[in-house]
This record gives sequence, structure tokens and C-alpha cells, in this order.
Amino acid sequence: MVSVIFYKKNGSYYRIECSGHAGDAPQGENIVCAAISALVINCFNSVEQFTEDYVSSETSKDGITSLQLKSDISHDAELLVKSLELGLREISKDNGKYLKISVKEV
Repeated sequence: MVSVIFYKKNGSYYRIECSGHAGDAPQGENIVCAAISALVINCFNSVEQFTEDYVSSETSKDGITSLQLKSDISHDAELLVKSLELGLREISKDNGKYLKISVKEV
């Protein structure tokens, strides 16, 4: 199962973490995992390229991909992250057993 956690502080996004594998097909043929990965990577790249937000992103050896906003989130970055959350929730409607989405307020 893929887990995506949106962390919020005072109602604003400040970290996104994606880990796991959908497991609905053999590696290389997994369209659910590919769709999730495409949305997550596109969002992270878009925040880095199209906003002036100070961010860091990383992918660990154990497959955890994360984006950390190092300052208050801009309107543009927030819109991109909301778009990611919307896209993932749409995928989850038909593939919920492969994707868990959480929002954690800290």
C-alpha cells in the first residue's frame, strides 16, 4: 500500500511524505503506483520550479519521498499541493485498498 501523509501546521501544509508500493501488479506494470508517483513527483518539481518557496526534497534508500517547506507556504505552492491531494483522492476512489491518504495537524 502507498501511504501519503500531508503534514500541516496551523492549517498550512509544511511537509508531504510518500512511501510504500501499491502492489496491485508486478513491478513495472503497476499503473496505480505509476499514477501516484507521477502526481507526487510532478507536484514536488512544480513547487521547486514554479514558486519561490524554500523547500527541500529527498528520496531515501527505503523509498520514502518527501517535500519539506522551509518557510511559510505561498499561495502558488499551496495550490499545487491541494491539486496533488485532489488527484490522489480521485485515484483513491477506485483504488482505495492500494492508497492511504492522511492529513496530520501538528
